[in-house]
Amino acid sequence: MIKKNAMTPEQEKKIQPPPVPNPQHKEKKENALDEALDESFPASDPVAVSITPPPKKT
Repeated sequence: MIKKNAMTPEQEKKIQPPPVPNPQHKEKKENALDEALDESFPASDPVAVSITPPPKKT
């Protein structure tokens, strides 16, 4: 019996582990969120911040 959705060994090799969090990226993200919170005062305004993920290393 063949399993559905089973991966081939080639497909399994292509799977990469999740990226390791970068402390500098986290700090930038926190700073952007803090700035967005400051800019959205009073609280009636929604927080508007968009953060793009760092480019993938190839």
